[in-house]
Amino acid sequence: MNPTSRTSVSRRYRDVSDADLDTLILARLELLGVDLSVLPDEDADAPADRSRILASARRFLRSTPGAIADFAMDPQQVPPVMYPAELGGRLAGPAGTGESP
Repeated sequence: MNPTSRTSVSRRYRDVSDADLDTLILARLELLGVDLSVLPDEDADAPADRSRILASARRFLRSTPGAIADFAMDPQQVPPVMYPAELGGRLAGPAGTGESP
């Protein structure tokens, strides 16, 4: 089995205590420049509070990373292009002239 398969990744985070996951989450958010200390610890009237955000992040880490680890990009799949009609032939042609070759 692949070491990063869904089972091993999900099991790894399931076995970690809430306090340890909170430390991981807060460290990762700090690296991204997000400071949860400005939020109230618990406030039912607030749109977001520290305990709800940490609980949500713990649920995410215990359920989703396996699906992310199992994701494999299909090299044959063509990614979508925004507004392909606008590009027309402007980018094609010799030396970027916009003329078709």
